Amino acid sequence: MEKYERMMEVGRGSYGVVWQAMNKQTGEVVAIKKLIKKYHTDEECMNLKEVKSLIKMANHPNIVKLKEIIRENDTMFLVFEYMECDLYKLMVARTKPFSETEIREVCFQIFQGLAYMHHKAGYFHRDLKPENLLVSKNQVKIGDLGFARETNGQTPFTHNVTTLWYRAPEVFLHGPFYNSSVDMWAVGAIMCELYTTRPLFQGSSEADVMHKICGVLGTPTESTWFSGLDLATNMCYRFPDCPGLRFSELLPTASSDAVNLIASLLSWCPYERPTALQALQHPFFHSYYRVPPTVRLEDTCCNILNSVPLVFRVAKQRELLKETRSLQSCATASGVDANEDPILKLLLNPFEFFK
Repeated sequence: MEKYERMMEVGRGSYGVVWQAMNKQTGEVVAIKKLIKKYHTDEECMNLKEVKSLIKMANHPNIVKLKEIIRENDTMFLVFEYMECDLYKLMVARTKPFSETEIREVCFQIFQGLAYMHHKAGYFHRDLKPENLLVSKNQVKIGDLGFARETNGQTPFTHNVTTLWYRAPEVFLHGPFYNSSVDMWAVGAIMCELYTTRPLFQGSSEADVMHKICGVLGTPTESTWFSGLDLATNMCYRFPDCPGLRFSELLPTASSDAVNLIASLLSWCPYERPTALQALQHPFFHSYYRVPPTVRLEDTCCNILNSVPLVFRVAKQRELLKETRSLQSCATASGVDANEDPILKLLLNPFEFFK
């Protein structure tokens, strides 16, 4: 640690403390996270879930970069690239609401990071909130992966994760299994907060937050969340009787595309929430690109074939190949260059931007 000069404390929590520091040799400003727990071997440090996940996701522009791991006197220090602030501080400092263009830019970067995390690296975050979304200039990066777990990890996962206001209902109800859809729920709540500048489900307890969720979404039914009713019965929990609200009324400044995306992210049923790849293809983000409507896909390239049984996978790959050739022909007829248009490249090869 001798090569770093501590400048100021920028964060503190149950995990430890974070300092802004400077590399004395290069002058580079970094963030150093000192962990409270003692680590007696290098192997212990490298087996820490946060470290393993950060190493695996080291090269994505929307995930904070871990630069160095230092162990001194059984104390572990994680050296990160320095980011100017987090999204929460940015919201507090604002004197006026974000424009939809700004919200679109922020959310697009979040979904890019999550798409890589969920579908390429095989992790999900479990604690997404404005404080864990780091911002420097116009760049947004996902940080604090202390609760991150592998998507194919051992279940059941613990339920005392994610800050209450951004916690998905299946986690509240102690579902035996949950997955990356809990991150998508959290982003839906964060999107609402960007429009209104206040948390959507701001409650003082689990029961209070669940009551607020019902107040917005309405009481779940067999058609909206059949498995959730079973979870509630197993916990002897009774949903409050609420009619719910229209998101268009709740978010009067949001476009219809934004309202549609938020409503899908905040679905009672986890399987009805879009994946990060599907969210990137939502019409809310279409203004970024010059793709004719005839070239767009709804669900084709965002299906993760590894989740499909092998007996069906070959047939599905043949189907995707036909649709890809159709896309290429349509793009050529429309005068769109797939090498220059980023969304068409994503549709033709959804994992290209992970390289």
